[in-house]
This record gives sequence, C-alpha cells and structure tokens, in this order.
Amino acid sequence: MDFDSLAKQQSDRIFQVWIQNLLRNSPENLAGKLASRHCHGTPMTALRLPNGAFNICYRVTFENGHRVLVRFTALGRVIARNEKVEDEVAIMGYVAQHTTIPVPHVLGYGKCVVGPYIVMSFIEGNPLSGYLRDSSQEIATLSSDIPMLVLKRAYFGMAEVLLELSKPTFPSIGAVRQDESGGWIVSKRPLSFNMNRLSQFSNIPHNVFGRRHFSNAADYFEELARQHLHHLEFQRNDAVTDEADCRKKYIARCLFRRISRQISKHCSGPFRLYCDDLRPDNVVVDPSRLIVAGVIDWEFAYAAPVEFTYAAPWWLLLERPEDGEPDLGQFLVRFMPSFHTFLEALQDCEARKIKDGSLLQSQRLSTAMENSLETGLFWICLASRHSSMFDEIYWSFIDQRFFGPLTTIDDRLCLLSAEERVDIDAFVEKKMHQTRAGNLDSHYSIDELVDL
Repeated sequence: MDFDSLAKQQSDRIFQVWIQNLLRNSPENLAGKLASRHCHGTPMTALRLPNGAFNICYRVTFENGHRVLVRFTALGRVIARNEKVEDEVAIMGYVAQHTTIPVPHVLGYGKCVVGPYIVMSFIEGNPLSGYLRDSSQEIATLSSDIPMLVLKRAYFGMAEVLLELSKPTFPSIGAVRQDESGGWIVSKRPLSFNMNRLSQFSNIPHNVFGRRHFSNAADYFEELARQHLHHLEFQRNDAVTDEADCRKKYIARCLFRRISRQISKHCSGPFRLYCDDLRPDNVVVDPSRLIVAGVIDWEFAYAAPVEFTYAAPWWLLLERPEDGEPDLGQFLVRFMPSFHTFLEALQDCEARKIKDGSLLQSQRLSTAMENSLETGLFWICLASRHSSMFDEIYWSFIDQRFFGPLTTIDDRLCLLSAEERVDIDAFVEKKMHQTRAGNLDSHYSIDELVDL
C-alpha cells in the first residue's frame, strides 16, 4: 500500500522549516559548542557529512586532532525524536558492554535550540555498502560485478555482527534501558522503524501506538498486525483505489491479525536484540581489509521476538524492502544467489567462533535462517515490520500457507469474525469518502511536534 502523498509533502515541509532553523543557528558553530560541552579541548572545524535518513551530522575536529560526531535528529524525519535518541543512547551503551560489536562511544546527549542531539566518538572508515553497490543505480542495489572474495568478506563481517547481536537475551520485548542500580531492563515499548514510517508518511497519530512492553511474542505479533489495520484506517489518501481494493486490504489485515498469535514458536522468550536498520550502509569498515571498524545508527533497536533474529537478512541486495521491485517472485530470483553466498559466509563464521570458544553450537543461526524461507518465516517477519509491503507479501507468500488455495475474495470474507464482517461495509464507505475528500488531518501543532 502506497504511503500518503499529502503526508509526505507535509513531512518534507516540516523538514525544510527545521533545516532553515538549523542554518539560522550556525550549525558548524553549534556543533562545535556542543562537542566542547562534552569533550576536553578546543574545536577547530565542523564539517557536515552526507545526510542520513533521520539525522544531520557534523564531524568536529579538535585542536589536538581528536574527532567526534555531533548528530541532530531531524524534525520531519522522526516523529518521537526524544524517545528515539534516548533509546539509541541506551542501546549503544548496552551493546558496548555486552557484545564485541564496535559501536560509537556516547560522549553526551541532550537538547539544544534545534532539538535532541548526540555527541559520540567518530569511527574512521567507509560504509561497507560503498564496496558493494552498483554506482550506476540511483537506488542502492547490489552490483553484479563484485568479486566473490569481496562479497564473502563483506558478508562474513555482517555475519559476525549478527551472531554477536543474537547472544544477549531478555525476558520481555521492548526498548532496553539502564535502571538506577546500573542493571539493564526492558520497561517500555519498542520504537520501531515501521512506527516512525507510519507516523511520518501515513499521518497516523503517534498516540495510536501503545506505550507498554510485551511479555510474550504472541501479544507483540498481534500488535504488529494491529498496526497494519491502523495504517489502512488512518491513512486518508493513496490507501485504496476502489471498493474492491479496500475490501481486499481490510480482509487481509483481519486474517493476518487472526494468524499473528500463531507465528511464534518461542512465545515466552527469551528474546533477542534486533535492529530494524542494521544494514551495510550502517557498518563502517577498514578500507584496506574490509574489517568491521564500527556499527552506527542504532535507532529502532530493541529486544524482539527471536523469529526476527532467525529470519534471513532482508538487506543482502542492499535494497530497502519498500524500494524493491513490485514482483516479489522476481525479487526472490535475484535474492537467492546472494542468500546462498551469505549462508556460506555465516557458516564459516560460526565454525570459526565455535572453534575459538566464542560461540556455542546452540547459538548457530545458519540453519534457522536457511529454514526461514522454506517455512515462510522470512516473509511473515518482513510483512510484520513493513506496512508498506504488507499486501504484496501477504497475498504472495502468506495467505495460501494458512488458508489454502484462493478462488475468490469471498472465500476469505467468510473466515472473518461476525464483528469484522458486520464492520466491513461501513469501513469501505468511510475509506471511499476519504479518498474523494483528498485532505489531510492535522494531529499536532508545530510546538507539539517539536516536543515529541
């Protein structure tokens, strides 16, 4: 389902207003002042780095040559900015303490005139994606000319990160926090990439999403299914093309909510760390050997169902799921060779770690990841986390697995609950009215957005 074009325009306008505010406040000087607030020494230069999806970054160099990164979270790109920064700071601290993954050291964070910021150590190196992508394509795409040795080395580095990330366990699903005694707990909701996208590009009010953490995976998968229903319900524009399309989308979401509680085989945990935005773009490597020097951008990382960890990585072709081709069958044709290469690298990495005693046999991921495509877990997890792709994935890879061959949509309508069947006509009428109206609800004042 496409995102709301009017919501996208609104998001872009808010971002441009924020950028102008940043520029009025002399961002190079502001970055230097914030860096000196949390570091010893005299800042000499501040250089703006290429834009990320959610932040504007400046590399500040001190008189003694020391370099740090000052990162401003962009209004219009992130809805719950303060929550996002607090979550990211906490998770970087946890990962640094409990894994061997190299991450930036947080030197300080807080709020300034343009909103929340983080000052962290600067990791030298280049993004891993730069060695893998096809430079002729505007959208990040895996190059077909990569030497196999380079690709395996890159995948080996990513495998090391995934294995380390999978080791810590948690009793609940949600954001990781440090309590007053210094221990680590899960006490609040997981803030996900999809929640941010729905608020940003579908204009879903952020208060629709609950605040609680989850004690079991069934409740969380049901919450993810509920988010897809919110997507269809609250997005006013570009959601449906006609009544038949609306009915089909409504039915798919009701049925997915029905099966959501059946998805997890490890319902009571333990749960594992998962980062929605972990991908080669956010892995910095030593250019001479492609060895991982650091993993950056830990927003939208949280304790998650183990199924997320066991599913094959979505980033093997570098493409974001929503940026790929609409024909998922063709995507799979392109995906499988890279997946087999990754599995070889992962198995090699597992064998080395088991030999040196840093990994147990029970901590292998390769078998589960390989099975995830056969069992459909890969598609279920992808559909759960990406509302914009839900319909394509559901009808291509999920529906028949649970409900058998599809002849007509009425076959599926009869599977809905009595309440869902009663509500469908009123729901369709409401969506068609919204489509004809072509306007956008305003959920927040600019001051409320700034404070989120």
